[in-house]
Amino acid sequence: MPLTDQQLRQELVQFGETVPPITQRNREQLRTRLQVLQARPRPRSPARASPTRARVNTSPPRATTRSRPVRGLIELSDSETDLSANDYLPSRSGAKIQTRSIAVGRDTQPSTNVTADVEESIARHRREIQQLIDSARDRTRATSANLSATKYEPSSITPLRPTSTSSRHRAPLKSDITKPKQPSWFNNIGKEIKSFWKTYKDTIIQAIKLLFFGLLLGGGLILLKKKAGVIIPHRQGITCSPDNATYCDDMQPIIHSVKQFLEARTGEVDCGFRDKSYRYVTKPELNKYLDEKKFKFEEGPEQRWNTLVSYIVDKPVDDISLLDAHNKYSNDFNEVVKMSAQKGTHSLMCRARKGINSAMQNLAWLLLGTTGFLTLGWLIKRRSKQHQDAENTYKDFIEKITDLLENQYEEHIRDSETKPWLAISHIRDMLIPPQDRKRLKTLWERAKKQISESESRVRSESQLIHGEEFDVWRWIQPRAPSSPSSPRKKRAESPHSSNEESYVYMPADVGLTECLKLRNFFDPDTNIDDDEMDLVVDSIQNRCATVRRIEHIGIHSIFVYLKFSSKEAASQGFHLLNNWKFHGREIIAKYLRLQRYHEHFPEAINSSSTN
Repeated sequence: MPLTDQQLRQELVQFGETVPPITQRNREQLRTRLQVLQARPRPRSPARASPTRARVNTSPPRATTRSRPVRGLIELSDSETDLSANDYLPSRSGAKIQTRSIAVGRDTQPSTNVTADVEESIARHRREIQQLIDSARDRTRATSANLSATKYEPSSITPLRPTSTSSRHRAPLKSDITKPKQPSWFNNIGKEIKSFWKTYKDTIIQAIKLLFFGLLLGGGLILLKKKAGVIIPHRQGITCSPDNATYCDDMQPIIHSVKQFLEARTGEVDCGFRDKSYRYVTKPELNKYLDEKKFKFEEGPEQRWNTLVSYIVDKPVDDISLLDAHNKYSNDFNEVVKMSAQKGTHSLMCRARKGINSAMQNLAWLLLGTTGFLTLGWLIKRRSKQHQDAENTYKDFIEKITDLLENQYEEHIRDSETKPWLAISHIRDMLIPPQDRKRLKTLWERAKKQISESESRVRSESQLIHGEEFDVWRWIQPRAPSSPSSPRKKRAESPHSSNEESYVYMPADVGLTECLKLRNFFDPDTNIDDDEMDLVVDSIQNRCATVRRIEHIGIHSIFVYLKFSSKEAASQGFHLLNNWKFHGREIIAKYLRLQRYHEHFPEAINSSSTN
């Protein structure tokens, strides 16, 4: 009757063996080990002292509380995996090594009285092991056969760490059985191919050799069939004649050889290796070549020549041309003395030479085209730069001319003895150095025409200077939006202006009316106080101190109104106040009709002169 697991454990313990948890995997191994131990003879003088087995505890410092060992029983580990054989080695990291001895007596019978705590611990471990076995059964089927066939050795049994009866110090168990790596389909195919190759290696090599030699022999036969006339010299004594030239089989290799000779000669001429006069092969040269090839007729070279000409004419052979002594095409037997091929066969050297010549020619064209494009681009860029420089110079002339005239007019306002105009020739001399006048003559004439015809702020006229009449330019204000060709009584109304702001063209020294309306003295977003009004009035009086005279100053909303004693004074005040920068704001001045002014300020009708 087979022993139970408990009996098996007790029997092995009696022999001093350390028994792991008994599972279905190691049950047969433990039984085999027990039979081997029972077959050995027992020692005659049994030692009273029980042998000890040292075990290294490599567990971390937080080791669980160990229970006191019971004689004759094995301790079960409460860890998830069994310790390996390396756990018996001392730690290299210098950790504290703990030892423990378990005494097992061989000369005493196993105790049948097991305490309740030990029995409960054993039962609990068995249940946990059974659960692990059930969960790993599917994964261990592939390795169960190999494990059962392995010879059981005591040293291969992993000792167990002591089991604590306290459930709170017990760590969950984990199976150390890993699923074996299954070979992939690629490895299976590789194994099958290797096995097939080892089995049929010699047969496959023989088949490849036969196939190679068969292809080689077949290619040689095909080449021999096509080149038979060239490779195998023809026998002497060809019997072909002009009458049967097209039906005689011996003419095929002759025509083939003649065509090769003529095409080679044409290729040499095309490549420049021979002069163009050698393009046509004469009758003696061709007969000499056929004699070297051993194409001899029984009736002599003349019969061979006539037969060859007849074959070319009657077949016909389009690649070969027949010529007379004057290099003209002919099909008469008596006149044909030369032959030539229409297309030439070029050698490797000839092809390389033509390729180099073609590449050099293409490179030359490429360089020429690139140079042309670059030159054209440079010319266009240079022309564009010259045009841009000319435009900048032209605009600079216009700007400088207007600045000179405006400055001259301001000088006239400050000093009445200064003329309000400038001679055109004098402006040219101030703007253009003498050495550049010829080069910039076109631009100056263009600027002169622009100022005279299109600039509404400048008027062209004639003045006597030192007894001579000169063309002059005069700066005029206010600005007339229309052309000077029709300067009088043209109205120009701004989109933002009303009737009171309209004006007509007048000479620069006479204003349109005696009244002005000024903008931008006050910020429309802020309230105007008395101090700010006093500051504006004082600033206007200081600005127009040279003007005689201001009769009335009125402020309505954000606008400032001025009434002068005359139109001439209003004109001077206009030029002083218009475009004037006051506290970062540009003042805009407009003429206002006198009637409109009196509607705003009736008290100004009888106003006296003020400063």
